[in-house]
Amino acid sequence: MLAILWCAYVIFAMNWISGSNLSSEIVQTFFGGSVEPIIQQVVNYTITAARVVANFVAAYILIKKGPKKAVIVALFFLMFSVVAVWMPNYWAYTIARMVMALGGSMVVIYMNPVVAHYIPPKKKMIANAWNTVSYNVGAFVTSILFVIFSKQLKANWQVTLSVMAVLTIILFLMWLLIAEDFDTKSNVMEQTKEIEYSYRDALKDTFVWRYAIGFSGFLFLYVLAVTSFPSVISQYATKMNGSLMNMLVTGFAIIGTIVGMKIGLTDTKRKKVLLFSGALMIVSYGAVLYFANNTPIISYICAGISGFCMYIQYPIYMNLPHEMPNMSAQKLTIIFSLCWAIAYTVYTLFTIIWSLLLGSYGWSIASIFYILASSLYVVIAARLPETK
Repeated sequence: MLAILWCAYVIFAMNWISGSNLSSEIVQTFFGGSVEPIIQQVVNYTITAARVVANFVAAYILIKKGPKKAVIVALFFLMFSVVAVWMPNYWAYTIARMVMALGGSMVVIYMNPVVAHYIPPKKKMIANAWNTVSYNVGAFVTSILFVIFSKQLKANWQVTLSVMAVLTIILFLMWLLIAEDFDTKSNVMEQTKEIEYSYRDALKDTFVWRYAIGFSGFLFLYVLAVTSFPSVISQYATKMNGSLMNMLVTGFAIIGTIVGMKIGLTDTKRKKVLLFSGALMIVSYGAVLYFANNTPIISYICAGISGFCMYIQYPIYMNLPHEMPNMSAQKLTIIFSLCWAIAYTVYTLFTIIWSLLLGSYGWSIASIFYILASSLYVVIAARLPETK
């Protein structure tokens, strides 16, 4: 079950990244020419907006229908990636992509109750590390394809996206065959009593708010690095290859995930790792943008360093709620659904501001805002509890 969810999120990442890399071709098809940056990025905005809604929907469906039926709904929504490709106009395409994002966001939420129910406590860090790297695997594979086969993939964007989207249908059928239901309220592995936890409880929980708002800074740094920047950086730094930069970030992020998993299995303090690697990832990506116009090789090196540092801490960060006392699958679902919703709301606001600054004031001002807003992650991480 966890493997199907993992593969589904990989394919979601491939669809999202490919759509971003093909944004110029998509805009050309629907508009017949170039548009303002905020219009070109509107699909990314709507995807992130859909992810905010998805987090609430995911928890509600899980509680009402159980995990098996909940994932059926998520995978059904994810299959709208096939529908989106053949929509008659840009706005219909955007709406279908929103539904796709709804499914992808629900999938990543449902990984947590499966881990909570089936994975022993000592192996949760390993499972969560693999879950966190799923997006990077999809992004990395896509980046390699666009570096090697860029002309072929851009020749017909509809065929390219269709081939990736069809894979979700296979996963949907596999889930129907092998998935089972389980109780989401009790923590079977730790044999605790049934845990009652509602959205009202979560909204009063200061940990949830700190965890979510801090994560919004991380999301802003990472998601723009692998979606928006590869498609626009060549317009402002003509010597840079966006797909190669994306490949370096996501490729080194995969290595970073393995390192982070190994660190997480030791007695190393969590906050020390979060603060050190968090500061380094922001400084490194700041160097990517600073040197992009005059020394691309330094930018490429720093992109790899930043991706590596991002994902040293990511599995540790995602495991923090699992390490809190009295956790159950349902409680984790509510915590993560609210956290992702808050984080993506703040992230979406940051992204809109970044696009407006880029269109009105240019690359330098937009880049300064990008680094400052990303720094919110380190500021908030310093206030999180030590769970080790």
